Amino acid sequence: MNRAHVANFAAKGRAGPLGPPEMRCRARGAPSGRALPSDRGAVIVLVLVTLLLASFLLTAFIRRSGTELLADARGSQQKELRAEAYSALETTLAVLADFRAAEGALHSPAETWGAPLTDTGYVPAGGREVEVAFEDESAKLSLPRATEEELQAALEFAGIGRNEAERMSGALHAWIREAPADAAPDPDAPDYSRADPAYKPAHRMLRSWRELAAVEMDRHVFFDEDGRPTPELQAFARAVSLQAFAKTNLNSAGAGVLTALGLGAGEVQSLENHRARPLLPGETGVFRSLTEAGTVLGAAVNADRFGTAIDVLRVNITVRQGSIAYRLSAVVATSNTARAAQPRREQPAPAGGQVAVTAPGPERKVLNYPFTVLEIEEDAEPPAAAPSPAY
Repeated sequence: MNRAHVANFAAKGRAGPLGPPEMRCRARGAPSGRALPSDRGAVIVLVLVTLLLASFLLTAFIRRSGTELLADARGSQQKELRAEAYSALETTLAVLADFRAAEGALHSPAETWGAPLTDTGYVPAGGREVEVAFEDESAKLSLPRATEEELQAALEFAGIGRNEAERMSGALHAWIREAPADAAPDPDAPDYSRADPAYKPAHRMLRSWRELAAVEMDRHVFFDEDGRPTPELQAFARAVSLQAFAKTNLNSAGAGVLTALGLGAGEVQSLENHRARPLLPGETGVFRSLTEAGTVLGAAVNADRFGTAIDVLRVNITVRQGSIAYRLSAVVATSNTARAAQPRREQPAPAGGQVAVTAPGPERKVLNYPFTVLEIEEDAEPPAAAPSPAY
């Protein structure tokens, strides 16, 4: 090997496969303004993750804000509909009070008070729609005044068998029958002390139909597995009222109620024919006295159980605006013979046989309201089914 080849080989060894040392230095210290491909991909992924997280948070914020705004708007609208409902109720009661003052009593919505808002020119605000419907509670059987036999007949008309209806009527009558707290238990009544937990019968009028779940009756008859009222309970509630009143209104009582109160099939059919007949001009087909009812029913009318006036009236107000509806139901007593369910008050015996003297309370202003309000339900659900023709 000559000297030229040795010099060439030495030069290649110093340069190496990456070139001269100065070139290797430049490769390691790449320019700062340019990123390697792996660094560029990591930055892109980080930016995409940040955008995804920001989009998720922004979407959740918008959704929650929209829900809250919608709830606030709906709550504000509900307040306006509630005020409209009470305004319509006051107008309706004013019309009923004027008619009662002129005619002496309310007999049937077939009289001239059936459309109170239209007659008074009532115009709802804000383009709302207001509907008024009446339900004569005194056309039903008064539960606090009903006998076991009458309750059994009402249960049978609701579709319950005779034997079961007889047992259920006895249990229900024992539950609502008034008795002192220390009274001896009735051997014929259900024994609630064996329940877990044990309890006692109420010995007062029912305050709601839901209370029947506590009465030892066949629960599956009135409530399904989910606790919802069955068609039998709905039919029974359409024929029986929780309110206490003296007489059932012959102008609107149905066949089941009339039969339960002792009218025969012939009298019931005569009354239904009278209601279905074509009316002459100016006629309403409404009985204003038992004397008028006697022309159709004969001497079968029991003056102690039947009347021709409305004692308890339910006024149902429905206010609609767009897709939102608000319902108000008020039960009013139109006579002095009706009253609502009252809790039993226990009077403790005075100690030492002395009579306790109670100081007179402060004088209260009495509001001269035309009717006694027995019950008010707000935003109540509409009836699940139409009233049965049997009632």
